[in-house]
Amino acid sequence: MALSRSVRVCFVLIPILFCSFAVLHAASSADATRITAVANVTLRELPAAGSPAVAQVPLGTEIVEAGPAGLDRAWIRVRLSDSREGWVQASLTRTLDPVWRWPVYDRIVADRLGRKGDSFASSAELVTFIERVLPEYTDADGRARMELARLRAVSNTLQAVPSRAWQREPYAAWVASRKSELVFDEPGRRWLLSDRALWETHARLATTSAADDLAWLAVTNGVSGDCAGRVLCYLAARNALHGEYLRRHPFGTRSVEALTVIKETADLLSSAPATKASFRLDRQRECGELQKSVETLIGAVSESRGATRDAAIRSLEGVKGLCR
Repeated sequence: MALSRSVRVCFVLIPILFCSFAVLHAASSADATRITAVANVTLRELPAAGSPAVAQVPLGTEIVEAGPAGLDRAWIRVRLSDSREGWVQASLTRTLDPVWRWPVYDRIVADRLGRKGDSFASSAELVTFIERVLPEYTDADGRARMELARLRAVSNTLQAVPSRAWQREPYAAWVASRKSELVFDEPGRRWLLSDRALWETHARLATTSAADDLAWLAVTNGVSGDCAGRVLCYLAARNALHGEYLRRHPFGTRSVEALTVIKETADLLSSAPATKASFRLDRQRECGELQKSVETLIGAVSESRGATRDAAIRSLEGVKGLCR
């Protein structure tokens, strides 16, 4: 049976349309933008792990697919902004949507922050990446979330500095560039995030969904110095950390944990004479300040509704007994 003219036209057009779609898809794929999702990615001449390196590419570098991928797409040919081309392992990159970039950023940052034991260089690359993309977050919650991530990344980078090596390069220059938000912990001979800078950031972002996590970061970051057995110092530290958290977030997600730490500290201090623990208190000079510190902590605890609130208050009242 002879084919009708319309059917013959259809058979002619379908391959043309299919080929056109394939060409367009190939062009689109070749121009696809990717972003490196790990630190120090190696761009190679050929799609093989032993191939010579073309360049070392930092975390968060945008690259463009420059040609056909390997058959299994384990390797992808890409082009850098300076026009150099080479092959990278696809698993070390993420496809970057030109419009919705933030979900990819969030995923990369979450993955990197979830790692343990990263080197100083890798941790510093994450800080640089976050600082670069931060301006792209225009909504308050998104920006607060990324500011929290930046502070965590800075803290991780400081922890990756080898013991007592902060005066050497590259550590010294990196620390110097961020000294406004750091404080030196003399006993530990290390740098920490400044509790002042953390609480100032929290105050600025107090109405965002990241506020609770920011406050708890300030708590876990700690304060510089060593109490060396001084009762007033321990009380001051609890007031500055867990007490401050409860004053700002009395019903926060970590309120029970904060109450527990305060109670445990109070129990330890009030039982010092019985356990012969090495705590120091000048009753002639320091009892007035002790009373004020305890009352301040009781005020913070009283605002909470945690299950251990009443027990924490009783333990704090017990600390007053050191001056009786």
